[in-house]
Amino acid sequence: MTTPQRRQGLIFVLVGPPGVGKNALMNVVLNRVDNLRQLPTATTRAPRPNEQQGREHLFVTRDEFQQLIDSKALIEWQVVHGELYGMPRATVEEAIAGEHDLIADIDVLGATYLRSLYPDNAVLIFIQPPSLDELKKRMETRGERPEEIAKRLRRVDMEMQYAPLCDYLITNAVLEDASEILYAIVLAERSRSALLNLRVERHLPRRKFTFATTVIPVHGGEVLCHDGDPPFPTAPLTHGEFPHDAALRAIQQELGIAATEDLLAFGKQQAILPVALDTAEQSHFQQFIFVYLYLLPQRITPPERWQWIPGRQAKLPPAVLDVILNDHNALTPERS
Repeated sequence: MTTPQRRQGLIFVLVGPPGVGKNALMNVVLNRVDNLRQLPTATTRAPRPNEQQGREHLFVTRDEFQQLIDSKALIEWQVVHGELYGMPRATVEEAIAGEHDLIADIDVLGATYLRSLYPDNAVLIFIQPPSLDELKKRMETRGERPEEIAKRLRRVDMEMQYAPLCDYLITNAVLEDASEILYAIVLAERSRSALLNLRVERHLPRRKFTFATTVIPVHGGEVLCHDGDPPFPTAPLTHGEFPHDAALRAIQQELGIAATEDLLAFGKQQAILPVALDTAEQSHFQQFIFVYLYLLPQRITPPERWQWIPGRQAKLPPAVLDVILNDHNALTPERS
């Protein structure tokens, strides 16, 4: 039996559609709570007049950012409007070890990625608008262009499907009311940490999340499927392991091929993030499953008990099937 560890510093992660008011809520709570600071992300963009180095962001050059990528110093990173943004691993781990609490505004995939590495410390809080009409009005008030608003609204349905995967749900209809709920969540989680740490001191177990990856081998519109359960290569995450590394390990172990990062969908466009997330309820824990696509450059001969089947015939999450059938750019391997 693994000895439970103390729950140290907490990371409060606000997720939800753009324009829902995550930053406004975060700023209200930051002004009310001691030992809570914003998680600064690394970025290549220039500082704005009201920003300070190390507070909102760690401002770096593109060469410095590439060094962070190469050294695996970033938990996740993405390209946003031509600039690079990433979450420094050392900043997060130093805060956790020092029992300092952080708060951040991170997209849904990055947030779940973060919790896969630090399941005992990350608290995911989904912020939703009172309605889509209200969300659109807020974007218009912020002066966003109609085409940009339309683009953002198309993502809302995708983002909303992750709300059930979070720990809390706040409807931001009135900023003052929503900020009171967020403030209460921070206090409650700190109280819960004290209780969990007491359980550790008494050598008692506590409920945990577990994480795994499922990786679907793809060539053209077909997927390589096993006749047993699970139907695709699957592996649990080891402590501190990145989900995409577990995906590569699953491919290597189950298909016996030398798997590489550049054949994971989206691996060349941004941080290697999954195409979908799934959950499974177990007897003593909840399991989060990162779903990846592995883009085989050729249609290999299936090993015993494996077979190629059309993507439409496979039991796949809708988001995965959409990529296989419609997103030709994602399914075109890019090599250095």
